[in-house]
Amino acid sequence: MEFQGLIPVIQCEQIDNTLNFYQQAFRYIIINKTTTDEGLQWAHLKSDNTFLMLQKKAAKCDQVNLKELTSGNIVLHYYTSDIAAQHRFMTAKGIKVGEIENTPYHISQFFTQDPEGNVIAVGQETKS
Repeated sequence: MEFQGLIPVIQCEQIDNTLNFYQQAFRYIIINKTTTDEGLQWAHLKSDNTFLMLQKKAAKCDQVNLKELTSGNIVLHYYTSDIAAQHRFMTAKGIKVGEIENTPYHISQFFTQDPEGNVIAVGQETKS
């Protein structure tokens, strides 16, 4: 038995704003979605070789406190082939991004946040 992949699911208070952010910042497209009379509830997204799911937070959950479940220490780390171009692209879209930093572990990276407050690192491997 082997794993076929991993898809992060972001629990969203503002799913429409969060969807727009990921479409603008990382060029995601919707490959599947669920909507109800209350609007978008779930979306499966794809950009190049990466996948992401957005799930609207439930108003009430009897068995699990979703706030505690989803307020962990996760960082979404995207790897790109051109860190400077991605930085310029996101800046041009009006997305607040940090400066590109070179790390001792041979990654150039910068940070941003999505509308839900999730930390996102965007990095490129540097030659060691």
